[in-house]
Amino acid sequence: MRKTAFARMAAGTVAFAAAAALLARGAPFMRTWFYCFAWWPFVLVLDGANILRTGASPLASEKPGLAWTALVSIPVWLLFEAFNARLADWSYHELPPARAERWLGYAVAFATVVPALKELAALAGSFLKNTAGRRRLRATDGLLRGSIAAGALMLVLSLAAPRLFFPLVWLGFILLVEPLNYRRGRPSLLRDLEEGRRAPLFAWAAGGLAAGIVWEFLNWFAGSHWEYHIPYLDFGRIFQMPVFGFGGFVVFALEVYALDAFLRGVYGRLRPGGRIAFGVVLAAFSLAVFALIDRFSVVW
Repeated sequence: MRKTAFARMAAGTVAFAAAAALLARGAPFMRTWFYCFAWWPFVLVLDGANILRTGASPLASEKPGLAWTALVSIPVWLLFEAFNARLADWSYHELPPARAERWLGYAVAFATVVPALKELAALAGSFLKNTAGRRRLRATDGLLRGSIAAGALMLVLSLAAPRLFFPLVWLGFILLVEPLNYRRGRPSLLRDLEEGRRAPLFAWAAGGLAAGIVWEFLNWFAGSHWEYHIPYLDFGRIFQMPVFGFGGFVVFALEVYALDAFLRGVYGRLRPGGRIAFGVVLAAFSLAVFALIDRFSVVW
């Protein structure tokens, strides 16, 4: 296992260094594709580091595996892109003019989101002790119903008055989806807290913050990049991100955990025909949101 870990870390490091060198030389291809050629090697390095720490790859040890996680990562992120068509909190710049290349870039870039967060959360979790806390959350029916209602309300408010309530989209999905996962017996942070396990929550929160820092760092150097347009919190920028925006990465990671568990649970309960239909629905949703990004989020 150590040889596998070192091989993945070495391959990822070499690939990242090559991408950075080409970007520094001003290669037009790498200016456009740097984000993708930087993130996937970074995921490979993280996977090797996790194997060294725990003896297992977070992505290879899951069923379905890495390919499924990467593919489902696309519609998970696109939920937020769909909201951004209304919120207009960020825009994309210097993207390829050809739609086929641009949409391929969307897919390859957005496929990194869930794998990267899982790797970072696993790495952070390897340093935490999963001891039971004295004070435990009680997931009562009232709490679950209230959470679902609050989450739905937050999402509606963010669409109804985006200039005022835009931050609520980064809370709404976790409040809405976590109780559904809990009730269905899927992996759930609520259940972890109820049973006294705080480490998974802290690990995903730390992984989200770390991912946000790396996302913004790589975006700062990329030719094809995004920029933020956030009302009343648009100050104290680090790279392109206003400083308070980094807190959004923490709760975003928790939303990704909940959404991934939700989709994984739905997929696992389906028969083969249902799984094909499920994939078709996710693909159709992804293509529809790609079109929304082109129309509302890309600056030409």
